[in-house]
Amino acid sequence: MTGESHGVTETVCYRHPDRPAGVRCQRCDKPICPACMNDASVGFQCPSCFNEGVKSIPRTRTSLGGVARGSTPIVTFTMLALNVLVFIVVRTSGPQVVNDLVLVPALVDTEPWRLLTSAYTHVQIFHIFSNLFMLYVVGPPLEQMLGRLRFTVLYLLSAVGGSVAVWLLGSPFSATLGASGAVLGLVGALLVISRARGLDVTWIIAYVAITAVISFTIPNISWEGHLGGFVTGAAVAWIFLQDTKRRRSKART
Repeated sequence: MTGESHGVTETVCYRHPDRPAGVRCQRCDKPICPACMNDASVGFQCPSCFNEGVKSIPRTRTSLGGVARGSTPIVTFTMLALNVLVFIVVRTSGPQVVNDLVLVPALVDTEPWRLLTSAYTHVQIFHIFSNLFMLYVVGPPLEQMLGRLRFTVLYLLSAVGGSVAVWLLGSPFSATLGASGAVLGLVGALLVISRARGLDVTWIIAYVAITAVISFTIPNISWEGHLGGFVTGAAVAWIFLQDTKRRRSKART
């Protein structure tokens, strides 16, 4: 069977030999059927050419160098949900679940997962409420500035940084739990970024000061985890700022 349709001399799609071709790809000029037609700026493209074109489009970056993927703080909401989910499991299960998740420095060598699981574990309602409230306050703006991937890295490294500080500095057999280290890491990052941008940081400093007083004066509060998370978050933010400066400097040259 021969013939011509919209300038196509071949009668079949190069990807689907059993289907008639309707047009040619605007990039490779191969015949394609309706199922393979992707709208382009001019005409249609086959899937291979279309995907190559998508890859060549520069990614939109956030103000701090992350990849912009929308305004909804997906990572923040995910972290909130994970903390709430673990809290429900802890409250509806036996004490063994808590014992398996909390950070006990003496057990880290053989059970290293405790460095992370402890950062999602809460027992008291006030404890989880105070941590998740601050996560809800500082998480979305930071995620918007950093992008989802960098925000995820910041949160997880802050959580682990707080746990590592407890592991190295805390009592070997004390049990530590909660998202305070991760949240204070976000606060530390926000402080570094805000100062670099010349923004008012009064409320951040006041929050850090109050948290420091509580951490060092009230028993059974892990100052090690708070300090470790805060320092880690501030350090990660500083690295992100330096990377952003490097990218901008490279783009100008």
